[in-house]
Amino acid sequence: MKVVFSPLAEKQLKKLPKIVQLSLAGKIRNLTTNEEITGIKSLIKHKNVFRIRVGDYRMVYKRFSGYYYIILIEHGKSVYETLKRIW
Repeated sequence: MKVVFSPLAEKQLKKLPKIVQLSLAGKIRNLTTNEEITGIKSLIKHKNVFRIRVGDYRMVYKRFSGYYYIILIEHGKSVYETLKRIW
């Protein structure tokens, strides 16, 4: 499966510490290969929208047939407020 980043998610990813970027890269690689990933939860108010927890950060993505669309990557404290504003 293919992974597509929103412009916001791409910008946020570049600002994160390198260790978090590497952890997220591993989770994204596991998404594309359909391996078991810990920390995935479905967001109740949004259909086919999930979040992956990586330390203090959350990656929110939507699953489509054939690809994953990464909406945003942000600190867990503010990710859901940002999601309400943009989604």
